[in-house]
Amino acid sequence: MLALGGLSLAACASSNAPPVAYKLYPGPVRPAAELAELKPGVNFALAVDGLKVNQGEWDEVLLLPGRHQIDCVAEYGASVMVEPSGFGHAGTHLEVDLAAGHAYAFHYARTYGQGYRVWLWIEDGADGSVVAGAKKP
Repeated sequence: MLALGGLSLAACASSNAPPVAYKLYPGPVRPAAELAELKPGVNFALAVDGLKVNQGEWDEVLLLPGRHQIDCVAEYGASVMVEPSGFGHAGTHLEVDLAAGHAYAFHYARTYGQGYRVWLWIEDGADGSVVAGAKKP
């Protein structure tokens, strides 16, 4: 994985560019209303239905609606007192039902200090509901 600083720089450099979409379904291009959209964000590396989505290359992943298997890893800055590299990683496997016409975003939150805990979840942008994973209480 890339260093978080490099990812932040890449995000800033591309902020004026239109989103780059990864068509992760077979067949011809479909209208947005027929697809589910995942927004991984720069802090996440993903594999969707076994296919790797390279971190930082795509702003959104377009999928057919339905059930999907998602493996995600969040990378975040951490104190060198806790993580000698200065970066922490947390990953999980999620099974999620995605609806057509909806956009979903990945999120993470954590506690701080020794023995910290990390939460990873996917939210539906339409209403903010958690569709997979667990949100920090």
